[in-house]
Amino acid sequence: MTETTKLNSLKHLAKRYARAKRITQNQALNLVAEKLGFADWTKLVSANKKDWRPSSEQMEGVEAFVANAFPAADFQAGHPDVMARRSAYLDDAEHGMIGDHPYRLLVTLHDIIMMGDGWSIAVPENPGARPIVQTVTEDDGKFPVFDPEFLQEALSLARDRADRVHGEISTDWPRRSTKPDHDGVVRHPLWGDESAVWYCLHCDEKITGTQIAQNLWHCPGCGASPLDIFNTAFWCEDEGKSLSPVKADGAKDNDKPDFRVVDDRPKLELNAEKITLLIRSALLDDATNVSERLGALHAEITVDDDNDVWISLEEDLWPHDKEPVQVLIVATQLGIEVELETTWSTVPFHWPGLGEITSSTSEYTQMMLEAYARYDSSPDNDM
Repeated sequence: MTETTKLNSLKHLAKRYARAKRITQNQALNLVAEKLGFADWTKLVSANKKDWRPSSEQMEGVEAFVANAFPAADFQAGHPDVMARRSAYLDDAEHGMIGDHPYRLLVTLHDIIMMGDGWSIAVPENPGARPIVQTVTEDDGKFPVFDPEFLQEALSLARDRADRVHGEISTDWPRRSTKPDHDGVVRHPLWGDESAVWYCLHCDEKITGTQIAQNLWHCPGCGASPLDIFNTAFWCEDEGKSLSPVKADGAKDNDKPDFRVVDDRPKLELNAEKITLLIRSALLDDATNVSERLGALHAEITVDDDNDVWISLEEDLWPHDKEPVQVLIVATQLGIEVELETTWSTVPFHWPGLGEITSSTSEYTQMMLEAYARYDSSPDNDM
């Protein structure tokens, strides 16, 4: 690498860092200079004119500094598989240990999720949102997230990953979406509209371009996503002139996590769909031949508001004097009532009695095809 190329590379790295961190190019250049031992970029350039050159080790240090603002996927341009690798990075969970406690960390829809046995930490995509800590019980000393030292280290890991994801988002968006101009005008990263004033469809509040850019296009008031942010309040008769500025508490302690207790034990919530599935399965248990199995599949099962069941069985497929024993057992287990009725309708195939002499569907199918053939009928037309 030539000396001129090294200086240009430093400028390029600073530009990438500026986009990832949503700061000005000058700020990024000064940070790079500081990493190399200079007070600012001007001092570095002056030294370069006096034959100072960064060593290979120093270049590697700056590259590592800039890379930390990006996902683990290769942050440099020019590699055709960068996006595929970045996607794989977001999808794969990372395994690690904090002390004696194992954890998994993954990124899903730009939210950071860290999980252990009986606990989880979520750092939302919204930079202004508080981390959410969930456990299955109150603080009883059982879960490590109630230990301040453990929690601090876990949050640090999760926030570090969130910073990288935010860097990825900022890099993929247009520069004008994260860096307002001197009038505070920014460009919507999805719609492409430009304005210095924006409106939240979710909470009906007015937001400045600087506020929305700093918060990665999430509403500073309610946290709504970029999908709810527009440059005109088209839903208001006065186009938003009467809307108030967003009520965002700049002093809010976003570092303090929101603890929540959740009951993750599996619960049986019976509804019509689940009851119907169990009753039909029980009917199939009661069926002893192909005809009855077709009757179980063809049966009309209705569940009322009290979860009681009404079963209509086709008389040509289910014997009128056969009691569905397994259905009644299941109904008793579920604590519901069952009513049966016999109906007559068009059966799926002719000669339903054929299914009464076999329990093999393949054997029944062959007999049915032969019967249709004797009447010179096409199964495609008559079945």
